[in-house]
Amino acid sequence: MKNLLIAFILCLGISAVAQHRVGVRAGLNYSKFTGPLEVGESYDLTGGFHFGINYTYEFNDVFGLRAEVLYTQRGTEQTYNDDDSYYIINPISPTQAVTVVSQGNVDYNIKISNATLSLPVTANYRISRKFEIFGGASLDFVIGPTGRGKVKFEHPTDTNLIFTQSFDHKYNSDVPGQYNTFLPLQDNVQVELNGERVFLPRIIGAYYNYPFLPPEEDMPSRINSIDANLIAGINYYINSGFYLGARLEYGLLDSTNDVIDKSLKSLDDNNDFIFREDSDKSIGVAISFGFKF
Repeated sequence: MKNLLIAFILCLGISAVAQHRVGVRAGLNYSKFTGPLEVGESYDLTGGFHFGINYTYEFNDVFGLRAEVLYTQRGTEQTYNDDDSYYIINPISPTQAVTVVSQGNVDYNIKISNATLSLPVTANYRISRKFEIFGGASLDFVIGPTGRGKVKFEHPTDTNLIFTQSFDHKYNSDVPGQYNTFLPLQDNVQVELNGERVFLPRIIGAYYNYPFLPPEEDMPSRINSIDANLIAGINYYINSGFYLGARLEYGLLDSTNDVIDKSLKSLDDNNDFIFREDSDKSIGVAISFGFKF
């Protein structure tokens, strides 16, 4: 009982000395996926932003713990170019609705942006009056993954089968075979396919090339909904409240869903997708300005 009383008194003493600080932080992100790649494929940095609020429990003038609630954008720019890759063509012509698999040059570029609710917790240490270093981890919930870009397909011998389609990907809500139905038919892409002039959708969803599912089945998202990051960084204090900061963030979990993350290069012998059981992790840097009260 005596030991419990002493511990309680010590906790009260620490709480009395500690300072409770709230603050805000906002800035820019630069991030990319990193992981195994196919020949002709690459991941590059893409930009985003973040903003949110935080709470700091300062045990003394040197050490504290900080918890944050942030809206942040992470993602990557994915490119792929190969002279002998498959492409699945789904016409929307009223006279032909046959899916065709063709081989040729595929030039693919998309910027993936994952809107994320991030919950970082860091330990902060003041190494001087101006500089503070910190490290910790975050639990992240991907709430709005999207992609924008385009793909160009060129058949090696058939000059009538050269076209470009744009990506409008909403990974959490798109369905197999989906394309933009708001364009008038004549505003879509016209090509000659098997000797017949047909229309292809100019703007396609995330799963345009995937087989249709029964109505009762939901399409899995290409982007996983939960992530976690290790964090390390430094803050520079211009005055007692206003600071500039930089942090590195390294993803611990696979950002892409293996059950739907297909090969861009090849199909199997039955012209079905080959799914890639690899791990695409997020890595990035964030530049911030913040203020604590």
